[in-house]
Amino acid sequence: MKRKFFVGVCAVFMAVYAAAQSVTFDLVCENLAKHPNMTGNFTQVKTIKAVNRSLKSNGTFIFSLEGIMWKTEKPFPSSLAVGMTTVIQTKADGTQTVIDASSNQIFTSISTTLSSMFSGNAEGLSENFNVSFSSSGNLWTAVLTPKDSVVAAVLTSLSVSGTATASFAELDSIVMTEASGDTITYSFTDQKYPKELTADEKACFTAK
Repeated sequence: MKRKFFVGVCAVFMAVYAAAQSVTFDLVCENLAKHPNMTGNFTQVKTIKAVNRSLKSNGTFIFSLEGIMWKTEKPFPSSLAVGMTTVIQTKADGTQTVIDASSNQIFTSISTTLSSMFSGNAEGLSENFNVSFSSSGNLWTAVLTPKDSVVAAVLTSLSVSGTATASFAELDSIVMTEASGDTITYSFTDQKYPKELTADEKACFTAK
């Protein structure tokens, strides 16, 4: 009886170990691509190295193949929609500023990176970043270092992490490290995966 119990426990541990070992960056991207739209809440913490100060904000977000939208609720209402070609900043009074996305290397990099991940394009990411992937149990982390010297002069690394199984993956946090040493950390909660964005959500990516 004891022997059977021991063999059973060993089998369970071996199965868990095998599942953990099977989680790869390609698999994570493949499973994220099953949900091209992700919405939820975010908390952002920006740490400014020079003055040893942290700034915190929170709100809601949208990740889609159209781009990323950050709708900040605290400490001050605003929104930032980052598409493939434009960045739309909207103040609390509705005033919008539209700029060329190429002028903001950090947000352009995160937008194209997440779009690639959510479209399952791990190979495309490897063309633009050196990818260091690790996993432990159902936790995974991918550290992406830009190959382009222009991007690297602004953004030294982009770390994305979350949870995963053989058939499901979720993005839980992003850490951007700037060349200055400053970091921006996003933590995500209450993630949802709608098949379609609402008309209002789609409108966030179009300038008025």
